[in-house]
Amino acid sequence: MRDIQTLVSLPDALIRLNALIDDPNTRIADLAEVILCDPGLSARLLRLINSAYYGLPNRVDSIPRAINLIGQRTLRDLVFASSAVNLFDGLPPEQINMDRFWLHSIACGATARLLARRKRLMNADRLFIAGLLHSIGKLVFYSQCSDQYRNVLDRVERGECDLLTAERRVFGFNWVELSAELVRAWRLPDYLRMAVAYQLRPTQAPEYRLETWIVHIAARIATDLQTNVTANPVAGSSPQNLTKFVRLLQLPPNSLDTFPDEVRQAATEIFAIVRPGATPDF
Repeated sequence: MRDIQTLVSLPDALIRLNALIDDPNTRIADLAEVILCDPGLSARLLRLINSAYYGLPNRVDSIPRAINLIGQRTLRDLVFASSAVNLFDGLPPEQINMDRFWLHSIACGATARLLARRKRLMNADRLFIAGLLHSIGKLVFYSQCSDQYRNVLDRVERGECDLLTAERRVFGFNWVELSAELVRAWRLPDYLRMAVAYQLRPTQAPEYRLETWIVHIAARIATDLQTNVTANPVAGSSPQNLTKFVRLLQLPPNSLDTFPDEVRQAATEIFAIVRPGATPDF
């Protein structure tokens, strides 16, 4: 992480933007001022608001107007997702299918946010970020250590061990730990880091156990919804497990009956904006 922080660091403007959105006294002018200080962020926001998804009759060239049109919470989701995608743009397709990776990550984020809302969790919308970044460590491996990571995949393909074990044997740590470290390095709240760090073993989370369970379940639901995924962070779930998830989160019966359609719609909308031209595979 010390070696690569400058290569995969979030823009300072996005960190500041994140803090402002959490402040109830923030004005649109405050957000616009931060975004305008980062030409790349400004360009991405205007590209998003003028995309086919919004279908506005007239072009928007004003940052304050763009923020007013999409709202602060959506602003954070879209700018955060587009910034993360931009950081790892250009990885060779023979290494990883980026469309599938980001669709899964966005679906996980959308699922986590919807689950958190069902639980009436404080800061529910921010669970989108935890879901979005839950397996970002894989991209760090692919972008920074591609040759060594081939050794990891060879061990898995030979049936020598599972992916997490292979990563630990080659690197001394795995993609979950690397994802959590990147969240910490990006100065995101500790409950997001905890949810990412313990996503595969939520019962062991020392704090923020509900948030961790939500990310764990969100990854499984996202995996179910996506077809032919080659890099599942969590395997072994099925649509029938929605009933089990209802019990785990102590939600009212049938409260997730419409969940797959809600997740597909939310994830498809965001995916279409941050990966224009790509076709979602669920």
